[in-house]
Amino acid sequence: MLFDQYGPEHAARLNARFAGDDWRAAMSDGAVDTARAALRPPPKVANVFSLPVEQLKAINEARVRALIEAGERDEERLLAELGTWPDEWPADLPVRLSFLGINLTYACDMQPKCIYCNQRTTPECMTVEDWKRVLATLGHRGAMPARDDQGVYVYLTGGEPLLLSEDLWGPEGLIRAAGDAGAACNINTNALALTPQAALGIVSSGTGRLHISLDTHRAEVADAIHQQAGRWEQVVRGLHNVQIAKTLLGAAHPVIHLNCVLTRRNADDFPEFLRFILSMKPLQDEGISSDLDFHLIPVGGDQNRDLRLTAAQYERFFSETWAAAEAVWQAYQESRGVPEDKRKDLAGQMPFMSPYHRVQQRGELAAWAERAAAGRPGELAISPRCYVAPTQGFVLPDGSQYWCGGHATSRPEPVGNVREHDVAENIRRGLGQVRALPRAECRTCPGATLAINQTVEGRLRQAIQEWINPPAEGAAVEVPEAPPVD
Repeated sequence: MLFDQYGPEHAARLNARFAGDDWRAAMSDGAVDTARAALRPPPKVANVFSLPVEQLKAINEARVRALIEAGERDEERLLAELGTWPDEWPADLPVRLSFLGINLTYACDMQPKCIYCNQRTTPECMTVEDWKRVLATLGHRGAMPARDDQGVYVYLTGGEPLLLSEDLWGPEGLIRAAGDAGAACNINTNALALTPQAALGIVSSGTGRLHISLDTHRAEVADAIHQQAGRWEQVVRGLHNVQIAKTLLGAAHPVIHLNCVLTRRNADDFPEFLRFILSMKPLQDEGISSDLDFHLIPVGGDQNRDLRLTAAQYERFFSETWAAAEAVWQAYQESRGVPEDKRKDLAGQMPFMSPYHRVQQRGELAAWAERAAAGRPGELAISPRCYVAPTQGFVLPDGSQYWCGGHATSRPEPVGNVREHDVAENIRRGLGQVRALPRAECRTCPGATLAINQTVEGRLRQAIQEWINPPAEGAAVEVPEAPPVD
């Protein structure tokens, strides 16, 4: 039975959507057969936690070991030596990337724009061919991980990237160009343009992940946020189209994640929103599917102060509201037959969901809530130095390259421009800037980068301890578990 991997109610929704004229047309004109014949899996991507550790060890390990041999035992000094990037890139060390963010366009079909949109535009100088050239460089040995099965994780965003249509998901589109270079794509979309044809193309071309913006289960709240009636229904229709396309093509990709911007308008609805999302998850014989896991993103931007939760509201959200959502989650696990001793709490199952739980905070909830209310939710989790910057990049439509998505938003001086030098060369040329990180622009560091930095620091500390006190021969060495990063 079609859609039997979903619960009965959601399967009925998908069947009703599949019966629509647009899907009938896609079936009759051969679009499904064409997509199935061209189906390709997404490439495997590099480990964003391991790569900075490997690179820093390659550069600094010999010097740190010499210090230990000379009697140095101050862990903080040794960490500073091991975890600091040099001013110049070593000539014999290739630049290896694990992540590249690309803002393809500032154009958006959500018009009027969402009430919290605060995107700053630049001139749009990059053409589709320019983007293909950037993606092609990721396949060069000097710009990607040493193993052939570890490609760069490419994050395609906008504006609305699906406005590129077949230039994005078609047979000659950017997703396949990235795959040809061994890179897997994550597309960030509002889902309005997720027609059956687009959904089939996204699955067929080998997209690894798809992030869909969905803030609430209540249509009236969503339509007020989007400033136009009917928008919520369009977003959900696009989500359903991707689930249908995956089923028709027999594909497990892309993994669908949801981005939920947390504001005063939807915070109290979180438990019921979670219930709504869980009702659409695919069912598995064992465990819980990662499809439709989601990110809670505190609304940013100074102009959104009236939408941002107050410190008291944040404290209530991560106590009373979170507890109510936890009850929904535990009931779901029970309904799915997860043994009691195998069940996880909400933050443990989906650690990237919570901006408070996903990283270690240097302070209690009240201290975090105060900073989050001021627009700085990551401030208490910033590491003393940036370990990840030289293993990633973020490029805007004018070709400007930044160290990370946070810098691409705050806009300090760019690292370089991909119209002049490729991504790896810009990293080589700009490496001396990394010693100054973190700085003022890093106070709004994204949660993913914070999680990577904290995990990398833990692994560097572990390496130092093993060099000081080598494990007995044959003894197993435990590597600190890394949180999911998406």
